[in-house]
Amino acid sequence: MNFTMKQWRLLKGLTQEEMAKRCHVHRTTYVSWEANPEKITIGNARLIAAALGESVDTIFFAGDSTKRSIAGVERS
Repeated sequence: MNFTMKQWRLLKGLTQEEMAKRCHVHRTTYVSWEANPEKITIGNARLIAAALGESVDTIFFAGDSTKRSIAGVERS
């Protein structure tokens, strides 16, 4: 099952403010990532995954045959 970043965050019981602090960014930056996950860089994806205690693959590339991308890097 594919979860959105928001769903992962809520599953872990975190607010956007808490995620922003864990990622060492301003809350508005994190809100932007959550709204536009396709624009997240690999480095920032690593920060988010670490903050959630999951792997980048689990957070951003999990699921069936749906293609997902992060800042121009595609996986199927």
